[in-house]
Amino acid sequence: MTLSQQQTPFNTSLLPTYYTLAAIAYHKDNVFTAWDCPLCKSPSVSDIIDAVYLPTQTSERPEQGYIAVSPSLKTIIFSIDGTDDLDEWISNLKVWKRRWSNLHECSSNVEVHSGFWSTWMELRGRMEPTLVSYLQAFPSYSVTFVGHSLGGAATLVAAVDLVKRRVLSANRAILVSFGQPRVGNIEFAQCVGAMGFKQTARVVNKKDVVPHLPPIFLGYAHHSHEYWIDLYDALVTNCNDDTDGVEADNCSRTLDADLSVPDHVSYYNIALP
Repeated sequence: MTLSQQQTPFNTSLLPTYYTLAAIAYHKDNVFTAWDCPLCKSPSVSDIIDAVYLPTQTSERPEQGYIAVSPSLKTIIFSIDGTDDLDEWISNLKVWKRRWSNLHECSSNVEVHSGFWSTWMELRGRMEPTLVSYLQAFPSYSVTFVGHSLGGAATLVAAVDLVKRRVLSANRAILVSFGQPRVGNIEFAQCVGAMGFKQTARVVNKKDVVPHLPPIFLGYAHHSHEYWIDLYDALVTNCNDDTDGVEADNCSRTLDADLSVPDHVSYYNIALP
C-alpha cells in the first residue's frame, strides 16, 4: 500500500515550523508558561497558546515534554525533547527491544526499543491527562506528535500507544519527526503503516547519523514516509519506502557509509537551544 492511498497529502512547507516546535522541547520550565524564548518568537509559532511544561517527577530518569495549541494550524502540539548529549548516546547505544504484545490488529511479534518505551512510560502519567483535556477542549483539532532525535522516537511510541488504547483516533494524529532513530522491528514499522495516521513525515537531514541507528542488521526498521534534505538542500519527497516496512534505498540510505553528527543538529539552519 502506498502512502498516497492511505493518507492526506503532507504540506512540506510546514516542516520548518514543525522543526521549530520540536526544538523548543529542549527548553526548560518557565519558557513554556510564557512561551518566551528566541524560537518561541518565530513568526510561524508565535501564536501558540496554552503551552504546558510536563517533566517527570523523578530525578533518576529526567525526561520532559510539552503540550500546546496552535490556532493557525488547528492542531494540538505534543512534543518530547531529545537527548542533551548525542555523543554519549551514540557511544553507549543500547539496542535491546521489548515485546509489545497487546497491539490489536498488528503482529504479535512487534518489538520496540526498550529505552524509547521507558521514556514514554516515565512521561505518560503527566502528558496523557493533559492531552485528554485538550482533546475535549479542542474537539475539531488534530494532534501533531513532533520531536527531534530521541524525542521523535518517544513521540512515535506515545502516538501508537495512545491510539491503540483509544485515547484518540489515528485519523486525528499527525506524526512528524526529525533525525529520528529506528524505533522497532519491521513488524512495528508495518504496524505504524497500517494504523491509518492522518499524516506521517520522517525527515532526515543530509548525512545525519542518527536515523541510521540502531542498525538494520540488529533487527530494526524505519516506518514510512521519509523526506530527505539532500546534499544540495533540496527536499526529496519521492523516497521509495512503503507502509510494509521497506525502507527507501534512494534517499538518506544512499549515504550509509559517510555519516555526520553535525547534520543531526542543523536542520533548516535552526540551532537547538
